[in-house]
Amino acid sequence: MTSGPATGALRRDAAANRRRLLDAAERVFAERGPEASMEEIARAAEVSPATLYRRFPTKDALVREVLATFFGQLVELAGQALTEPPQRCLDVYFETVGYQLAAKRGFMHGMWGELAPAQLVTELEARTGQLLDRAQRGAGIAQSVTLADIAATIWALRGIIHTAGDAAPDAWRRHLGYVLAGFRGPSSTAPTPSATRSLPKQAVE
Repeated sequence: MTSGPATGALRRDAAANRRRLLDAAERVFAERGPEASMEEIARAAEVSPATLYRRFPTKDALVREVLATFFGQLVELAGQALTEPPQRCLDVYFETVGYQLAAKRGFMHGMWGELAPAQLVTELEARTGQLLDRAQRGAGIAQSVTLADIAATIWALRGIIHTAGDAAPDAWRRHLGYVLAGFRGPSSTAPTPSATRSLPKQAVE
C-alpha cells in the first residue's frame, strides 16, 4: 500500500496540476473567448490534450470551472466594495468590474451566461443590490437609480471595452465617470426609471 506521506504528495501534485490547467484555461478563454479550443489550452498548460481531457472530459466542464472562479472574484470584489464609504462604494465596484472585464475580454461573450454558476450569479445580484442600497442611504446615489440601471451600465462598459479594444483602452472609464455623475444628479432631472427593477440576467452573461 502507498504510505501516508507519499499519498499526500500525490494529492498535492494532482491539485497543483489541476490548478495549472485552470490557470491556462483562464488565460486562453480571457483572450480568445468561446472560440478557444481544448488543444490551445493544453498547449498553454504545456500538457497533452489527453491529459487535459482526463481532468475535464468536455469543454463545457472546463468553462464552468473557470467561470466559477471568475464570478467568485466578482462576488469578492462586490464584498470589498461594501466596506467602502457609501459615497464611494458603487464607484469602486464599477471600477473594479471594469478592470476585470478589460483584462478578461473573452469572458464578455453572451454564451458564457448559460454556463455561469447560478448560485454565484444570484449572490452577485444580491451584493449589487446591497451596494446600491448603501450608496443611496449615504446620499451618494439618487433614489431613482435602480438595479436595472446598474445592469445597463455594465452592458455599456462591456460594449465599450469590446469595441474600443486596444485603440482606446481607457474609454470605458470616461464613460463610467459620466454615468456616475448622472446617478448623483437630482432625481427630478433623472430619466424615467426602467419598469424592470431587478438585475436582468444578461448583465452577468
